[in-house]
Amino acid sequence: MVAVIGGASLDDSTVERLPIVETHLLDSYNPVTMVGDIALLRAALPTTPSSKPEGDTQSTLRLPNDTYRTAANGELCYIFGYGSGSYDGPISRTLHYGTVLALELDRCIGMMGAVVAPPTDSGMFCAIGRSDACKGDSGGGYVCQRPPSTQFVLRGVISYGVGCGAPGTPGVYTDVAYYLSHFPIGPTV
Repeated sequence: MVAVIGGASLDDSTVERLPIVETHLLDSYNPVTMVGDIALLRAALPTTPSSKPEGDTQSTLRLPNDTYRTAANGELCYIFGYGSGSYDGPISRTLHYGTVLALELDRCIGMMGAVVAPPTDSGMFCAIGRSDACKGDSGGGYVCQRPPSTQFVLRGVISYGVGCGAPGTPGVYTDVAYYLSHFPIGPTV
């Protein structure tokens, strides 16, 4: 298993490919409800330090901290992945992104149904927008920019949804801050 760092295409020969040296799974993961759908991977450090070109405006993606923990209703965020554009479509070789807004749990339950929507206090949340994740996007980032900063924060991880690639349909995301604060990481695999 490798981590691909940078680039917008899986075929990009300029990206860094770092081997995964540790995998930590959450002990309480439930494959039926998808609660706990998160893992921590540790990649090997690059053998040569990467240098950003002068004038490069990209910055490091941050984890949520104590002052920026919960996904706010209506907060504009971005989802990223190499998933399919339709239920039966092929996985994409290029990175796609879209905008989504965090959605109140009651509204999510009303749209998805109580059986499909995430349980209360489960470390999962819903978002909706012009974009929707699909097959192959799971594990991709749910990234938000906290105004007025230009810093981006990894708020969630794409988990599941109803249908696929359907704009205006809620998707379910694992809340990174919840798991950072509530659960120890399980054993190394």
